[in-house]
Amino acid sequence: FTRQESFKDDMAGDAWTTGIIDVVEAGVQLTDLDVGTYGWVFVKNLSTGSDYVDIGHTDDTVDDYLCRLYAGESCIFKTNGLTALWGDSSSGTQVLEYAIIEL
Repeated sequence: FTRQESFKDDMAGDAWTTGIIDVVEAGVQLTDLDVGTYGWVFVKNLSTGSDYVDIGHTDDTVDDYLCRLYAGESCIFKTNGLTALWGDSSSGTQVLEYAIIEL
């Protein structure tokens, strides 16, 4: 399945952040930043191999995972006003790229 989309959104906030972070098995908060309420979120697993990263609302809570990214995979989604985002590695350390735009 291949699809190319474009979109535009009105945002009340003006803060945003991008970065690359090491995600470990114990979990790590992806950001500690000035973005008050997360709007659009992009994440990409930059690692190689068969391990994955789970992205969720809270630290190490399986029921709260929003997505699972294997090596090279990415996703973009709009949140419902999150104020924290966590990554948990399935094994070892995974490298994750992220971009978060304030609502």
